Order: sequence, then structure tokens, then C-alpha cells
Amino acid sequence: MRFPQGKNNIDVFELEIYNKIMITRGSVRRKSEVVFKRVIELRKKGYSYTEIKKETGIAKSTINNWLSFVGLTLSKEHFQIQAKKRVENYVLGTEASKITRAKRKDEDIQKFIQEKKLYFNDPFFVAGIMLYEAEGSKGFSNGLSNSDFRLILFFIRFLEKYLFIDRYKNLTFRLYVHETRKNDLTRIVSFWSKKININSKDIRLSWKRNIVVKRRENLDYVGQFEVRVHGIHNFTSKILAISDIILARYTRI
Repeated sequence: MRFPQGKNNIDVFELEIYNKIMITRGSVRRKSEVVFKRVIELRKKGYSYTEIKKETGIAKSTINNWLSFVGLTLSKEHFQIQAKKRVENYVLGTEASKITRAKRKDEDIQKFIQEKKLYFNDPFFVAGIMLYEAEGSKGFSNGLSNSDFRLILFFIRFLEKYLFIDRYKNLTFRLYVHETRKNDLTRIVSFWSKKININSKDIRLSWKRNIVVKRRENLDYVGQFEVRVHGIHNFTSKILAISDIILARYTRI
């Protein structure tokens, strides 16, 4: 690489470059002088190695060597520029991912709706949808809870018939019992085990510890039973989407 012979013919930056790479100027061939300067220029603007490679076609190892010679690899200013660019790229990437996930979710829901359209006039199907609309979780738990075993059993059979759910593989069960009814636990667990036709060992237990001013003697007390669905992506969103369609039929003003 050749540089002008007098200081008056080159600027300070070029002089610093010349002084730092004299011992290795053989690494920059005559035909690379233009691209070498381009690499320096891009780096000063905050370009990353990948971006410089894309612009110039130079290997990253060569870019690193050249920039090391001129002291642009550890520039505080450069790191600040790169940090800002990384944050900007992260934000853009995150937003793009959100858009992609939202699009895939919507496509998944629309496909589900199309698959279940033939059941929209089936009373059992409509009742199952409405039951979840009224009693089901609106968050991410995909659960429905109630103290009436008939509603729980109805919901399970709805899942088995229309969503092909296996109660022994795709459902988990939890029983919420007030701590003041510990002495009734065996009876309560046995009750749900028989009604739902599952092993009592498959029923997880949670104690309700809210304060009771006066205990009510209710011999029919069986706690609160919850069913959670697993294995169906976007389950709650799908059910509620169909619920909106069905409700719209009967709530138009």
C-alpha cells in the first residue's frame, strides 16, 4: 500500500494509519487500498464486522487485522455505537417475532374454527363452549373449576367428543378444599374419584385458607374441582373465539 510522502498531502487520520501499519503494510496489497479505506470508513460509522463484510466482501479475519492496526477495534465511541445498534436490532427483532407469533396464532385459531363449524348447531357442542365461557379460565391455565360434579363431567365429555382429548393423558385434576374440612378429605377425594372415574392418586390437592368466621356444617361439601387441558395449542383462545361467534348470533340488537 502506498501513501503520499509528505505530511501536508495526507490528513492526520491517514498519517496515524500509515504509522501503525508500516510494519505490516504487506498485508494490504495495492489493489486493496480502496477497500481498505472503505473498511476504516465503515468502522468509524459504527458498522459491525458482519456489516462491513457484507459491504466489502472482505473476510472477517482480514477486517479484524486491518482494524487492529489502526486502533478501531477497542474504540469506546465505537462500542457505544454498536451497543445502540444492537439494542435497535433487538427491538426490531422482538417486534418482528411478536408479529410472526400473532400471525401464527391467528392462523391456528382460524383453522380450528373451520374444523369445528359443522358443530355450531350441535346443542352439546354449544353448551360445552358456553360452559367454558362462563366458568373457564381466561388466562393461560386452560382450566375450568366448579363444585358441581355434573358440570365437570360434562366438560370432560365435551373435550373427549369434540377435541379428542384423553382424560388420562391430556387432563390434570386439582381439588381445592378448605383447611377446616381436613377430617372430610378422604370422603371428598373418594367422591370426585368415583364421579369423574379417575384414580384418586391423580387428584392434586390445594388447601383454601381464607378466614371463615363461622363454620357451616354442610354434609354435602366436596370442595372445588378443577380440570386443566394440556396438548392443545392456544386452547383458551380457540374456545373463546368460537364462543364469540355463537354469542353474536343471539346478542345482535
